[in-house]
Parts: sequence; structure tokens; C-alpha cells
Amino acid sequence: MIRALTIVLAALGSAQASEPADSRLAGFDTFLQEFRQAQRMPSLSVAIVEDGQLIFAEGYGFQDHDAEEPTTPDTTYLVASITKSFTGATLLGMAADGLIDLDADFTTLSDWDRRCEWLANSGIIFGGTTLEDGTVIEPVGCEGPISLRQVLTHRVNGEPGSDFLYNPVIFGRLSNFVEEQTGRPFREFVYDYVIAPGGLDDTAAGWRDPGKGHVVTHLAPPFGHDEGGGLEPTPLPNPELNASSGIIASAPDLARYAIALQEGRILTPALRDAMWTPPRKPSGEAEPYAYGWYVQDWQGHKLVFHTGWWPDAYTGLLLIAPEEGAALVALGNTDGLHWDKPLDEAGVEDSPLAAKFLELFVGPASTP
Repeated sequence: MIRALTIVLAALGSAQASEPADSRLAGFDTFLQEFRQAQRMPSLSVAIVEDGQLIFAEGYGFQDHDAEEPTTPDTTYLVASITKSFTGATLLGMAADGLIDLDADFTTLSDWDRRCEWLANSGIIFGGTTLEDGTVIEPVGCEGPISLRQVLTHRVNGEPGSDFLYNPVIFGRLSNFVEEQTGRPFREFVYDYVIAPGGLDDTAAGWRDPGKGHVVTHLAPPFGHDEGGGLEPTPLPNPELNASSGIIASAPDLARYAIALQEGRILTPALRDAMWTPPRKPSGEAEPYAYGWYVQDWQGHKLVFHTGWWPDAYTGLLLIAPEEGAALVALGNTDGLHWDKPLDEAGVEDSPLAAKFLELFVGPASTP
């Protein structure tokens, strides 16, 4: 409780820190400590934004193999698919500046035929299969055309543009498309449209990012669970940047990213709102995914979010309630933040961590 109170006083000033805010942060701090231990996570970092300000940043556990280096707010992680939100902002910004056309045919990518044939015959769920419960995952439409817009909104399985089904394999090739079309590294555009305007000093665009050595040296190594439930070190997942993964960041810097989006420093408010507006199904119902972000309603509150999951390595959650100016960032170096989320739904409230945050900082408990 003392630690959480110190954080909020430092962030807001003692005259601004209200008793209700202190109480909620203290309760959340206790929850996080218990949650980390229950999930057997060596390292967990969390940041909270309220009313557009960073009010909480804390690290829990240890970030090394020998439990000698305590986790701090500066501890960094591979954020996995949270990278897709960076890609969404980057490509919408590029399209607004006339550098790419979101309705261009993605299947003109030079290696598309070979890659799509491999995926279709790989047995990987994203290439099409039938699940144990009988659910049919339609194959990717290799014959095309498929637009960049359809890839960005994960509507490539079955008839392109018909229904949302999360497909990180195809999404990841968006960076290759950008590089072929522009002749420039994808990293440069992520900097131009997200990292630089957002002031994200503790975010690296892949492990090769020049000038971001301090981000890599603060990286918490990954862990998995053995058959007996114990922890064991695991290999570092692919740290290269592509459209699907590769961003390395601290929890406070992702919180600053959320603030920069809210303040219109990364995209104009109109373009940001377009990024958070999902396409509609043929029935007229909104899809659960927009341009690099999940979008849903929770008890009358609009929520936008993305998860990250490298199995047996890293998990993360970036959750924003735009109308309330609230955000949660949680990053860990095991599977501990992962929950069983269907490939065609949002449902962030099914995450115990997200549910506690929503209860305390977005729902009635946070209403003045």
C-alpha cells in the first residue's frame, strides 16, 4: 500500500491524489502481488493511466534467472502482438500521407504465392483446419485479391473481407509489403508515425534498433513451466521487427503510448478514431477488430486493446478506455497473462487482470 501511494503522489502531487484513487491503487497493488504469485510469473510490470495521466508504474518479482535483479518499472519485454497496434497506427498514417493505399492488392507481394501455399498446407490453424469441437477455420484465399485493409482487419480467411478471424501470420507480412512498395525499412515508418511523435524513449523497434541498447539490456528473459509446474528458462523468441511482433518496451512507455494516442500526437483524433472503428459484417454487426486493435463494448464503455503472447516466453496486455482516459498495461515473462480467447472474439473482461482493472478504474467504482 505504501509503495502504491508513493507512486500516485509522485505522479500527481499530494494535493491532487484523492483518497478514492489511493484506495483503488492500494487494492490493485495487493491484487497484482497475489496474481503474479498465483500465475507463477517471475517478472510482472504494470502501468496505469487515469484521466490521461500516468498514475501508477510498478514492477513485481525478479527479472533474471537467479532471482537477484528485482523487476522495476524500467524492465522491458518483447510485447509480441501488441506490436500490431503500432502497425495499425503506422499504416493509417502512411495512407493519410499518400505513401500507401489501404485498398491496394496485398497479394502482389513478391513471395505471396509461395508463402500462401506453404501456409495452406502447413497444418497451422491460421492456414485453415477443423478444430476438435468441429469449428471449421476456412483457408486463406490464396488466389486473391486481398487488400491491405482486409489484412489489417484480419479478414483474409475464407472469402476476403467477409468475417474476422485473427491471423497473425498473414498480418506479419504487411511490413514486407511496405518495404517492397517504398524501398525503406519498416522500422523507419514505425519511428516516423509512432515512436518519435509519441516520445517513446524506452521502446525499441526490434532488437536491432540503433540507439536503443538500454531497452535491450533491461529485457527480462523468458520462462516457461515444466511438466511439474516449475519454472525453467526458455529460448528468446524472434526479436526481429515485423508487422506482427518485435516491439520491445517497458510498461510505462506503453502507457505513454496510450496517452499520446489519446492526445492526438500520434494520429489526428479523426484518424485515431477511424483506426478504432471496426468494419461491419454483412449482417451489419460490427466486427470485434479494427485496424490493429480489438474493439468492444463493456457495460456501456468503449474498450480498445491488444494482447501479446509468445508461448512459453512472454505475455502482455494493452487496454484503453478512450472515453474515460484510462489505460492498463501489463507485461510478463511467462504465459501468465494469457487467457483462452477465441480467434474470432474480443472479450477482454475474461482476463482476470483486465476484469479487476475495469472494476476499479473504468466501471462504477471509478465514477466521481
